[in-house]
Amino acid sequence: MNKNITIMIFTRNEENRLPYIYENLKNFCEIIVFDGGSTDGTLDYCDKNNIKYLIRPAHAADDTLEENTYKWAHENVSTEYVLNVICSHFYPKELLDKFSNIADENRLEAVYHDVVVHRYGQVVHKPILRRVASACNFYKKSTVNFEQAKIHDELAIQFNKDNMIRLDARDELSLHLFQDDDCHGFINKTSKYATIEANQRFMAGKKVGFTGVFFKPLLRFFYSYFRSGAFIHGMPGLIYSVLNLVYDFNVNIVLWELSHDLSQRKVIEKNNLVREKLIKNSNNP
Repeated sequence: MNKNITIMIFTRNEENRLPYIYENLKNFCEIIVFDGGSTDGTLDYCDKNNIKYLIRPAHAADDTLEENTYKWAHENVSTEYVLNVICSHFYPKELLDKFSNIADENRLEAVYHDVVVHRYGQVVHKPILRRVASACNFYKKSTVNFEQAKIHDELAIQFNKDNMIRLDARDELSLHLFQDDDCHGFINKTSKYATIEANQRFMAGKKVGFTGVFFKPLLRFFYSYFRSGAFIHGMPGLIYSVLNLVYDFNVNIVLWELSHDLSQRKVIEKNNLVREKLIKNSNNP
């Protein structure tokens, strides 16, 4: 057990997946579960296995795990090194050993590693060429810069070769991410992320037109489909890529609506003008 690291596991109704990540990590270091209001057996499992858990306060309970969640979690962790975990993760032993050695040396501030994505029981994302370690889940809390935080990069940790390391991009040193939701669950979950990302891009002055709404997501789809190696994994790889395409379409459509001030209220107002005209014409043949 490494006493220099704390694992932060973020949960909400994870009774089915929590046992897997707990078995994966229980002998590595202290584990704290930060729960967002589970109503299933998640907390019963924690009690049964003597897992320390804290209930996230209202300002840090969002499913999207925004910066307020991480700020609050960091305040409740005593060690400087943390491993940021959700229940879809799996960490190979060789990767954990690297984390442990780095924490013992107490020199590097963060570790970048690759991510292998699984869906429908098989790998759907693992680049064939130019496989690069680009994800960061293990770091010192002091490296986090929330001022630049954006959705999908909530910690805003920027790689610095002087005090960080990129591990070899191979399976034994990669985080394995399991997409356990079906199509309906994926779309419901990511719709919130899409709205947040679109709003962040809008506030940064980004706008989008026909090309951005239609062609850019398609170009990104084809690039990602082949770059990620998804094309060699049959229908699961294709569906993985198509779901990411749907997400990109959602982001750009919401951004277009924001750019044209088409909130729900504005949409109704515009449609009401047409309704009123149709009613007037039908009453005056």
